[in-house]
Amino acid sequence: MAIKSHKLNSGYTIPAIGLGTWQSKPNEVAHAVESALKSGYRHIDAAACYDNEDEVGRGIRASGVDRSEIFVTSKLWNTHHKLEDVEVAVDITLKDLQLDYIDLYLIHWPVAFKKGATDGERFPINPENDQIHVVDTSIEETWRAMEALVQKGKIRTIGVSNFTQEKIEQLWRTATIKPAVNQIEIHPYFQQSSFVQWMQAKGIIVEAYSPLGNNIYNLPRGVDDPKVHEIAARLGRQPAQVIINWAVQRNIVVLPKSVTPERIAANLETFELPKDAMDLISSLDRNHRYNFPARLGVNIFGEKTEEELRRSVEEWKESQMRLKEAETGKP
Repeated sequence: MAIKSHKLNSGYTIPAIGLGTWQSKPNEVAHAVESALKSGYRHIDAAACYDNEDEVGRGIRASGVDRSEIFVTSKLWNTHHKLEDVEVAVDITLKDLQLDYIDLYLIHWPVAFKKGATDGERFPINPENDQIHVVDTSIEETWRAMEALVQKGKIRTIGVSNFTQEKIEQLWRTATIKPAVNQIEIHPYFQQSSFVQWMQAKGIIVEAYSPLGNNIYNLPRGVDDPKVHEIAARLGRQPAQVIINWAVQRNIVVLPKSVTPERIAANLETFELPKDAMDLISSLDRNHRYNFPARLGVNIFGEKTEEELRRSVEEWKESQMRLKEAETGKP
């Protein structure tokens, strides 16, 4: 079955399955990107804060696939939200990726940090309180800079990531170019069905990161659920393939990550799930968000109390102190 694609509000099209590159180990990403493109992928999802865009660029070049056939996404990190810093970040990404333009550029989080001592410093610390240095740079300011880079031709399409409905509606009030995409956490245990339906009704393409379930928090993953395995066995498919195609059938762009050539190729295979399988996976929803950086002390999704945020920040500070003591041998 041919890979599905979606029309963006910019007029360009985005393939429904892309290769995720988050948390891949050094020297793995270039090979994964090369393997993916040679296997038929035409969509690569990258980000400045993954600190591997140079490898992504090497993988693209090694694949031999023409640039015009590849859809490349990158993301603006929190340290470069100010008007004068956005183009700096884009230029670094373009240099690392060895590209002349980015197909899709997203605001990675609706949170801004103070810019660090170097462009590569991801989590600057506020010396006054030892917390990650969050600053009040408006989303509107950041978006204006991104719109300008569309006009310059450095970016073709712009969008957001980890935005709520409220944040999108806030951005709409001043945006000349409306966000084409919102990349959010979606998997069988966190389906966000109402929000997905709202965005799709508004013409926003929904992208799913961590589609198989996030494996960094040591929590149950949808891909390991017995019911998913039951469906996979019945259809003669792999559990990951079942979840990927469940997302594709919901008209969601899905971004599975793998560095194993066989799994990379398998994740691109598309097929139609029967209604009972779709319904069974839909019944697994626990409304359980895994990816929330509470250590920032910012109520990004409006789901935490002030006390919960305060406690998370203090726990993070204590963990950092213990790490520092372990490194220096001094309390």
